[in-house]
Amino acid sequence: MKGPVQIMLDGDSLDCEQLLALSRHGSSIVLADVALDRVRESRLVVDQLLAKREVAYGINTGFGLFSDVVIDEGQLEKLQENLIKSHSAGVGEPLPYERTRMLLALRINVLCRGNSGVSERTLMQMVAAFNAGCISVVPAQGTVGASGDLAPLSHLALGLLGYGRMWDTTQLDASAKFNNLALVPEETALTSDVRPGPGVVAIQRSAAEVLADHGLEPIKLGAKEGLALINGTQMIASLGAEAVVRARNAQNCADVIAALTLEVLKGTVSAFHPRVHERRAHKGQGVVAARLRALLHPGTPSELFSSHNYSGKVQDAYSLRCTPQVHGIVADTISFVESVLDIELNSSTDNPMVFTGKPDVTTVDAQGNTIRVWPPQRNERRLTGTGSGQNLSTFDTDGPTEPETLDEAKAEIRRLRALVDGTGTSASAPNGPGPATTGDSLGAKRQSDTFYTNHGTQEGFVISGGNFHGEYPAKVLDYLAIGTSELASISERRIERLVNPALSGLPAFLVQDGGLNSGFMIAHCTAAALVSENKALSHPASVDSISTSAAKEDHVSMGGYAARKALQVVENVEHVLAIELLSSCQALEFHRPLRTTEPLEALFALVREHVPGWDRDRIMSPDINAAATLIRSGALWNALRPYFYGYEGTGVDEDY
Repeated sequence: MKGPVQIMLDGDSLDCEQLLALSRHGSSIVLADVALDRVRESRLVVDQLLAKREVAYGINTGFGLFSDVVIDEGQLEKLQENLIKSHSAGVGEPLPYERTRMLLALRINVLCRGNSGVSERTLMQMVAAFNAGCISVVPAQGTVGASGDLAPLSHLALGLLGYGRMWDTTQLDASAKFNNLALVPEETALTSDVRPGPGVVAIQRSAAEVLADHGLEPIKLGAKEGLALINGTQMIASLGAEAVVRARNAQNCADVIAALTLEVLKGTVSAFHPRVHERRAHKGQGVVAARLRALLHPGTPSELFSSHNYSGKVQDAYSLRCTPQVHGIVADTISFVESVLDIELNSSTDNPMVFTGKPDVTTVDAQGNTIRVWPPQRNERRLTGTGSGQNLSTFDTDGPTEPETLDEAKAEIRRLRALVDGTGTSASAPNGPGPATTGDSLGAKRQSDTFYTNHGTQEGFVISGGNFHGEYPAKVLDYLAIGTSELASISERRIERLVNPALSGLPAFLVQDGGLNSGFMIAHCTAAALVSENKALSHPASVDSISTSAAKEDHVSMGGYAARKALQVVENVEHVLAIELLSSCQALEFHRPLRTTEPLEALFALVREHVPGWDRDRIMSPDINAAATLIRSGALWNALRPYFYGYEGTGVDEDY
């Protein structure tokens, strides 16, 4: 998709391609009616719990280690605002404007699921800010990936509250007051068509000013809403969505580029015979082999291949012959990663989670009897009194029950003895010894209450869970980095064969007058450097965990770094493939006037529209960047894709 788009979000159907499209300046969001209905219903559950004066984590308690502290009703708005401010602790360079758009769009989509308890008013204010291009400045570093991406999402919310700084878009010839403000660096744009359009640039300004200039009011948070805006895996998932889309495109282009390299190195297509790959039936391997056959043995034969007919050789090097096996597992890895991320983009990753309806879970025993397994008998705890007189009172929701086992009878006796001794609980005291209030009128919870049922107009319940843990996207993005890096690794080996005259039979470094000209000598060094860098970046981030929040959050995913380095790996791969593409096109120049197959001639012509042949030394970097743009923008794959139609097994019909 090119240019701005409008996408309807419903919390259920967003995919990686759509999310990447929303990064484009001018793209907009509308919300589905079903999503708004869910949001209204879940908010009613929260409001009715507050009206009943029940104690529920994240609604009227502190957070993390302070989850045992109950907050006075008059301080609930301040509680949510303090949460956003204190958690805005990120550091480092900000995410580019486009990636922050993706982050906000994804958070809106997750809130559309109706499990966060956010109000419709707050959600629509977020949509309005997105559509106006009012995007908070979010530092890229600071998340450990559990409890979600707290720091970056807090910075995202901070601007919406009118604090901190926001990206804004304005005309280049706008007032001189913008002259000293930071511009988005051009190189941070995701692709050539993603950066703000002609005459438009993103700048950093005071968030309050940006909102006011666009006629938008800062969000005023109600109970639970601060937590609803920041608890989730959306930075990991949004960066991961970009990484997986670009990785798929890079893998597609790698298949095409490898075919041209094999052709100019006078290789053979025999190793790609379908019978070989049927006997090792991995899907990706079969797809890559079919693509190589389609490119190298189409209807019009190659004059270049006919000129040598693979005479004098026994078999090709692994970097040529094993392309289906290496590229194939990359393709399969990308498909797996994308399948996990598509679920993550439409998952409720908040805590606590708000549900409508009854919480009952039943099962059938061996005798066919239906028995209730959830919820177990429990005590509801409500605030009684006002101000400094608030107390946590305990109510048996299911009424008294008789002990049914010896262990239950013993436990009841111990409880009664504790009451007689004055160390137990009663119907008018909090669960646990000691008073329920402090001098600051803050109640202290004495047990971990994680389940709250509402029996009001909107029946529902609230549960504390762990969906915020980023292990799923963290792990698969580590897989993505490991898998995609192999495209660059094998590509660099093919570049070596192209520039080394002992292996190619072509002029050294693909240039005439060697010595006076160095040709592709240092371009190959650049590829080698990027491959080496990818080896370090491919070390999994998710194997690490550091306990945080006073050991309350004692296992974390490190998914934020997994996502950021996966993106860097993909970018490095794009540049290595660009160098191979330029090298193989230059090698073809030395085989002229012989022509190759129709699709490979189309590839050569596309490259020459943007990068001329290399007859003498010139500055190499712009050529590499131009070729990388052809790859990254999708122009290369889109130009070659039609040549695969009609060839069975190439995967183009299913976008594999």
